[in-house]
Amino acid sequence: MVAMKSALESKRMDSQFVVTCPYCGEEVEIYLEPEIRGMLIQDCEVCCNPWQLRVSADGDERWVEVTKADGSE
Repeated sequence: MVAMKSALESKRMDSQFVVTCPYCGEEVEIYLEPEIRGMLIQDCEVCCNPWQLRVSADGDERWVEVTKADGSE
């Protein structure tokens, strides 16, 4: 991982994930439909800055990596 991106993996909670915003540092709980995989953009509920979410899976387990999506990487 590149330190500039402040990428963090989330804790797995079924379809609920707790992620840390790479801008404001707040922990935010998000819901992702079970079939979602790949990349998507979502705004932080706290500071409204855009995240790039990368949803990966291995069997029944999924992980979410969160990075900045404002082009500052």
